[in-house]
Amino acid sequence: MVEETFTYEDLYELLRAERTNTDLQVLSREQLANIRTYLKAKRTMLRRLLKSEKFADSEKREKLQAEADNAERAVRDLYERRERKIISRALFTLRSAQKVKDTTNMLPAEEKLYADLLNVLLKHQERFVGELSKADIEPKEIKKQPELEGRLVRFVEAVPELVSSDLVKYGPFAKEDVARMPEELAGLLLKQKKVEELKNENS
Repeated sequence: MVEETFTYEDLYELLRAERTNTDLQVLSREQLANIRTYLKAKRTMLRRLLKSEKFADSEKREKLQAEADNAERAVRDLYERRERKIISRALFTLRSAQKVKDTTNMLPAEEKLYADLLNVLLKHQERFVGELSKADIEPKEIKKQPELEGRLVRFVEAVPELVSSDLVKYGPFAKEDVARMPEELAGLLLKQKKVEELKNENS
């Protein structure tokens, strides 16, 4: 008998919250335990139905199979959305001047993923910069507004110097500064709600 203390609606609500918010949402150990118990109960019921009724009640079997499939899809979607947010946070941390680690609302396993990502990205950055040094190539220095490319944004708070993936430096920026940022940095800053996008008057 499945206990209805945790339902598919509860699971979907967790997924909906993760979908509609740009940053990681709180996911407690109790909620994780509820998800595990719910999925296990659905699978157990399905196995018992297949064994006891020998496929006699196909409608009941198909309904239960659909419920189990939908629940597993929702859990997979929840995981993948949180994973993408952790990757974005690791990239933003690496590219900020202070490199302050932010593990807010991360589960222990997610904190480990975040730390591993930072280590891998930092090592890759160091290797790449090392190759540039061998070739006697210096990163470009751009104080604020580069070429007329990317997205025009206004800073809603002070942001330290940023370095793009091609080692172009931007900033530092003060609150209310306006600058055109490359797509990758603008996207990260928008997700962190550190800037607001401005309409291009020339477009």
